[in-house]
Amino acid sequence: MATARPLDRPRAWDSPSYSAPTPAVAENEHENQPLDIKIGKMIFYATVALGLWFFYWFNGIQCPC
Repeated sequence: MATARPLDRPRAWDSPSYSAPTPAVAENEHENQPLDIKIGKMIFYATVALGLWFFYWFNGIQCPC
């Protein structure tokens, strides 16, 4: 049976070795996220942090303990 896509490198069980396996992706070949995704993540985390701070502050002005 043929594979759905051609293999980029041979499978580990085709020729077993006792050395450490090489990673499928080199260290610098990871896909970089576009700038708009990075900005979106920054806005999301800033919104979460601001929301947590607001409820902390709001609880402080509600409770005169």
